[in-house]
Amino acid sequence: MEFLEQLDRNLLVLINGCHSPFFDFVWSEISKTRTGAPLYAVIIYYLFRNNSFSRGLYLFVALIVCVALADIASVHLFKNVVERYRPSHNLEIQEMLHFVNGYKGGLYGFVSSHAANLFAFATFVSLIVRNKPLIIISFVWAFLGVYSRMYLGVHYPSDIIAGALLGAAISYFICGVILKNGMRTTEMQKM
Repeated sequence: MEFLEQLDRNLLVLINGCHSPFFDFVWSEISKTRTGAPLYAVIIYYLFRNNSFSRGLYLFVALIVCVALADIASVHLFKNVVERYRPSHNLEIQEMLHFVNGYKGGLYGFVSSHAANLFAFATFVSLIVRNKPLIIISFVWAFLGVYSRMYLGVHYPSDIIAGALLGAAISYFICGVILKNGMRTTEMQKM
């Protein structure tokens, strides 16, 4: 276990240590939720364009439920229970890290809500939308988003991996419910 903790810290220090003013700006902007708004808008448009209004609304609500559940679960089932300090608040490592504009995030970091939310979104898109470029873009965006959290020094890689798995699992579950409640596979393939 100690080996894994050391590996977690070393990877974080390596990622966070490759900083420059340019990348500080880039990764700080990528980390902001609003930066992904164009992608989110395209996906929502796609859901409504390729379905009846009621089915598009149903899928849109399901997407919102996936992301909301990922966010709620990451905080209330993990962060507030495990209470693992973020690297930015861990006295053993924080002096080794570079912080952008003094940003250190909240006190606890396991699991990453950003990772849970981004991977809930990307997994939902991969299961519902049958458009390879949109699926690839969604996962690329998720990977960029979670990398930004490590670059900023506010999450360990294990926070990211656990959050990504949580978000993906929630989307798999919700999409399973969608399939059981009448959305046939042939209808999904049309999308």
